[in-house]
Amino acid sequence: MRLTNYEMARRIGQLEQLLDRADLIGYAAARNTRVLSQACGEYMQMQDRLICELGVPDTDEDGRETGAVRLDFDSPNFAEFRKAMDEIAPIESDVELFSLPEGEAVGKLSGRQLLDLGWMFEEDGKEI
Repeated sequence: MRLTNYEMARRIGQLEQLLDRADLIGYAAARNTRVLSQACGEYMQMQDRLICELGVPDTDEDGRETGAVRLDFDSPNFAEFRKAMDEIAPIESDVELFSLPEGEAVGKLSGRQLLDLGWMFEEDGKEI
């Protein structure tokens, strides 16, 4: 399957909700997260580096720094971040993702999860 850096990063985020599962769905989520992370690792590193460079220290409700850095959409630096990321977001890679029959998900995942993760399940050998 051919995916862009952006699509791979989005799918990693979708899989996160399944990583604590101790069943076949959790296994598939972990395996696909690993494959996708390897394929778009440089993209994710660039994103993290730019957020650290262009963002501001995050603070808690008492104004103390949390150790994290954030870059808000309304930041004057967000346009620079977006421009840099837009250059590498459409770069494509071939990845081989693990899929499961949709019967593995019925009764185990919510309808919302099935909509988000339809790419990971197959119906009669086709992605749903």
